[in-house]
Amino acid sequence: MKTAIEKPVTPGGVFDHLMVPQEDEPEFHPSKDPKTMTVQESLEEVDRFLCWNRMTPEEKRAEQEAQRAASHATEQAAEDIPCTMRPERVPDTPQDTVWEDLTDAPQDVVRADVLDTSMGGMLEAVPSNGAPERAADTMPDDVPDATEGNVPGREADTVPDGPPDDLPDTVEGNMPDVVGALTAQEKAGNETVQGVPEVEVVPPEAIVLLEQTGEDAPAAEERWAYASELIGDAFQHWGNGRVLLDMGTGRGKSEFVIRKMAGWAVDQFLEGNCDNRILMLCPLTLLHEDLENRRREEYLTVFGDASEEEWDLYEEVLTVITYQKLEQLCKGDASDHRSLQKLLDRHRIIIADECHYWSEFSAFNINTHYSFDALLQAEKDHTVIYMSATGRDTWKLLEEKGGPTQPERIYRLPQNYEYVKAAYFYARHNLVTILKRLPVGEKAIVFVELGDDLAEMETIFGDTAAYYCSPFNERYRKKYSDLSVCVKDGQQLKDILFTTKAMGVGIGLKDRGVKHIFIDQWNPLEIAQSLGRKRSLDADDTCTVYFRDYSLDWYWGTNSGLKKFRSMLLNKYLPAQAYVAGEEEFDKYLHSDNPEAIQKKIDKSKILEHNVVTGYHINPLGLQQVEHDIEMLDDIMSSTNYPESFMKYAMFNLHQPIKAYRFKDLEDWLYAHLNQPMDPEEMTEKIMSFGYIERYQGRDPGQMGLNRFLPCYGVKIVSDRENKRNENRNKTFWTLMKQ
Repeated sequence: MKTAIEKPVTPGGVFDHLMVPQEDEPEFHPSKDPKTMTVQESLEEVDRFLCWNRMTPEEKRAEQEAQRAASHATEQAAEDIPCTMRPERVPDTPQDTVWEDLTDAPQDVVRADVLDTSMGGMLEAVPSNGAPERAADTMPDDVPDATEGNVPGREADTVPDGPPDDLPDTVEGNMPDVVGALTAQEKAGNETVQGVPEVEVVPPEAIVLLEQTGEDAPAAEERWAYASELIGDAFQHWGNGRVLLDMGTGRGKSEFVIRKMAGWAVDQFLEGNCDNRILMLCPLTLLHEDLENRRREEYLTVFGDASEEEWDLYEEVLTVITYQKLEQLCKGDASDHRSLQKLLDRHRIIIADECHYWSEFSAFNINTHYSFDALLQAEKDHTVIYMSATGRDTWKLLEEKGGPTQPERIYRLPQNYEYVKAAYFYARHNLVTILKRLPVGEKAIVFVELGDDLAEMETIFGDTAAYYCSPFNERYRKKYSDLSVCVKDGQQLKDILFTTKAMGVGIGLKDRGVKHIFIDQWNPLEIAQSLGRKRSLDADDTCTVYFRDYSLDWYWGTNSGLKKFRSMLLNKYLPAQAYVAGEEEFDKYLHSDNPEAIQKKIDKSKILEHNVVTGYHINPLGLQQVEHDIEMLDDIMSSTNYPESFMKYAMFNLHQPIKAYRFKDLEDWLYAHLNQPMDPEEMTEKIMSFGYIERYQGRDPGQMGLNRFLPCYGVKIVSDRENKRNENRNKTFWTLMKQ
């Protein structure tokens, strides 16, 4: 455990300003080689360094003269002593290294554990015999990815920093989120811009691994389970530019940043190297609070609870803000731009956590392109690390706007779905029936599309279930936005939890009781995020997953089906489409209805806005996202096989088939009546009596409607007419046939 130190009080109030010699001031030099120091010697050296910073320039020069005199006397006394052995520092073998694998490694690749980390270093000496720098470095990610309780909002936090659940009900307009205000040091503006190394050195073992990982790699063939194990110490040598962490949920991406990267930055800071500060961006206030809490926990773990009132060095090296805060600075005035520059100058490394933010949130946040453009620009003189479990569209966007990513800077760990023991397609009409028949004591979480769905389910389940939506859903936030009554410490508090996609980003459920996940959504990215909310604790912690089959709606596409979502997307798209078509087309649009109606449509668009002073402003990322979603939705709706279209766009691979959900009683009846001609009305009445097929406006479905549902059971209805001369001649019969 490291010893905490007090934050020095300096005349300027900014410690970092004193880390670099000013003008002709003498530079601090350690008393001995940092690589050979013991832990105690490192701490004593820190004390010397702090004392040095309190000295005046004259005192520093006097101290240096005294050191030189003492050093000269020591050398003179040692000249007559024979040296029988010259010590040599031999590089140690990294853990799990197979030397045969290294014979073909590039000649210019340098092992991370033998790099020179000098710069007046005072790093705690750690043996390189394969032991991790900290016990936690290679441990599983057993800290929730987000706060497992309600996070009280700040007084000025008036902007939705997460996705609205019901687009017609969301907050209109998009003011910046004030979460993540600059620290006192950032406001002081006295930081000195540190040099950023241009040379990137990648350990050969990381290169070998990249060739062996992929989106569909079976879990049994993986050599590493967590980000820290895969990347090792390679991050210490990433130069300027882009790095992608394409890793599934529960792979320890956030833990890698907080424990591994920030821990290393603290060590470097104690050596006197302030060049490795980290700026971490996240999309939600909920995640912002959680990341700050986990950063604090790591500081107390490393330095001990007794250091609670001391200088939090983890806060010093790791700053957490939201994307919305960055966008506020980008979009603001000259003062905001100066603050932005100070923020970027202070940090060499930038983490874009949950970076699918640009592919998912741009449809309702007018400002997302500001943060995206800022990070692309920052790649020139920063290490920018993009992290996501569902970043497929974002990776394409980055390549389209910023050029290709170097293959050796892409790290992949596929999502592990071994905890999914079975998967089914179900009809929305049967959701309530399935939920009510779940075994006692088994919990279920249900992801729905809209706030209206929560209200509908509350009329059925009442207080026996919990309900959650975004705090920025105008219609339902007063009733359903308290997460603390839904989840606490990773545990689901009631047997059934209904939630919108507001809980689909970053929040992890570590609850053995959660045995069923229902996903009543259509968007592939949202589906993948929802699927990743359960964090399996071990091999016995499994669950069953259910995906909505929209083709099983009685009248597909009109009754709470996909056409509703297409209409919502078109309402967002049409004003922006007219704007980008040119002045003439946009003028036609503006005069296509009365001014009040047109302004209301523009306000609801969320990707186009109008300001009486600055004029019109469009979010190109939002326009691109909505165009993509409409195109995808049209393709899905044109298919006669929804499960096939579902798998075409799926952002996951369960490595098992997704079967149609069957009710045992109906299945038994169908198979007991195979190949038996029946009166159509009689068969319809009997099948409908089970209650598993939806009536549309009080009408029973005909043969076509039934045959949309019955193939789930492996049967279909064949119609025939009696031709014999008897009382049934010319009468139509239905027969159940096995497919």
